[in-house]
Amino acid sequence: MRYGKWALLSVFVAVHVFALSLAQAEPLQELAAAYKGLLGKFSCDVRDVGSGKKFKGIVDKTVEFDGNTYVERYMEVASADHPSAWKSIFIMSYDTQAKRWVRNGVDNNGDRNAASSSGWQGDVWVWENDAVDIVVTKKGANAFTFDVDVKEDGGGKKRTAHADCKRV
Repeated sequence: MRYGKWALLSVFVAVHVFALSLAQAEPLQELAAAYKGLLGKFSCDVRDVGSGKKFKGIVDKTVEFDGNTYVERYMEVASADHPSAWKSIFIMSYDTQAKRWVRNGVDNNGDRNAASSSGWQGDVWVWENDAVDIVVTKKGANAFTFDVDVKEDGGGKKRTAHADCKRV
């Protein structure tokens, strides 16, 4: 019976972990379903608010890992007026302990970005971090806008970019 206790303990732990994962899966799937409307490829008309310059962007969002993780690729289109096109990739999922969506990414400059969100508030979703807020607003089933709000010293925010995106 020497191994009996350890075998029983192993079975207990395995059952507990399985039950915990089932308990967390249901709310995660409900919340994940809320984001699925923005899956797909979108063409964006982006405007730098300060200079007024316009350029094109592409957003491509897919779902991974049994529907619980999303990948977003954002690519600006280089042009004579916009030679330094920014590109990034983000991985997004739901943190069941913090009860917030989390987003981590890297860009073509080697910079990383981490943000979190409480999810949809009506038609608005805000990704927040210490330096910037990304405000996404649904515009029906096939379109959305996003705005980049840079946080300033003293608590204010300055909108630096606006984009109108449509499903392609």
